[in-house]
Amino acid sequence: MDVLVTGYPSLDHIARVSHSPAVGETAHLLDLPDRATFGGCGINTGVALARLGFRVGAALVLGDDAEGLAYVQHLAALGVDVRNVQVLAGQRSSHSYLFLNPDGQYQNFFFPGAADAWQGTLTLQGVERYRLALVTVGPAAYNAQFVERVRAAGVPLVWGLKPDVFAYPPALVREFLAASAYVLMNHIEAGVVLRAMNAAALQELFGEQTRALVITQGALGAQVITREGVTTVPAVPPARLVDPTGAGDAFAAGFIAGLLRDTSPEAAAQLGAVLASFVLEEVGCQTNLPDWPGLLGRYREHFGVFEGETA
Repeated sequence: MDVLVTGYPSLDHIARVSHSPAVGETAHLLDLPDRATFGGCGINTGVALARLGFRVGAALVLGDDAEGLAYVQHLAALGVDVRNVQVLAGQRSSHSYLFLNPDGQYQNFFFPGAADAWQGTLTLQGVERYRLALVTVGPAAYNAQFVERVRAAGVPLVWGLKPDVFAYPPALVREFLAASAYVLMNHIEAGVVLRAMNAAALQELFGEQTRALVITQGALGAQVITREGVTTVPAVPPARLVDPTGAGDAFAAGFIAGLLRDTSPEAAAQLGAVLASFVLEEVGCQTNLPDWPGLLGRYREHFGVFEGETA
């Protein structure tokens, strides 16, 4: 198996709004979604990797409502290994309500549901068979056990941060950083990690396990920081900009795909930038994901021959 992913699943309700309202102010919904789309940071990345042909497993918690059961079926149909997906009886699955303003900024209101209701000791079936594992925003207690199980199995960990103040208490930041081979974060999240570690520079965050830190900066591209230095990878513009939701998850998927093809962190980040551009072109995090030939075709247009193309 290639990657085991975890994090909150989500049924996403994405709507365009007139503006981001201040407290007590009214904004207008410019459209009213007629259905939710499948989402959730970790599993968005996993689905993108499955579409690229990689062997993906998911460790998630869903409710036994119609949406949760449909999500499990959706993942199984994509070939995702769902043996580590738990369905809690009598619980509702997670939902996100995302409101996108004309400037491309959004507000997210999240209902964690079943995922936060989970309690107990985490058992992961077959974790030792994976080449990589990804942890992203999710219930702190669940994630802590996930990282512990992955680390004990000797599986390299990728940590994708997200701006959720409930997910990463300072003690968990230190634990995850020490366990991670690769850390993906935007410039705001990087500040959170620096404060938690009482560090002045990102290079101070390198530990024994760390191979690279990647700082995404939206349209400004990404910085790849290794022990050898810093490299800037430009963003890849979409054919049309429709919805930024899920672009960071797609970047993570492209980056991990590059690692699985045994490329350099810089080439992996380039692949991430290319994959993110696809997600920007449609509404929803999993609705415009390419296959491997489609991804490579756009990569060549912007970066030339992919160094892992024949791997």
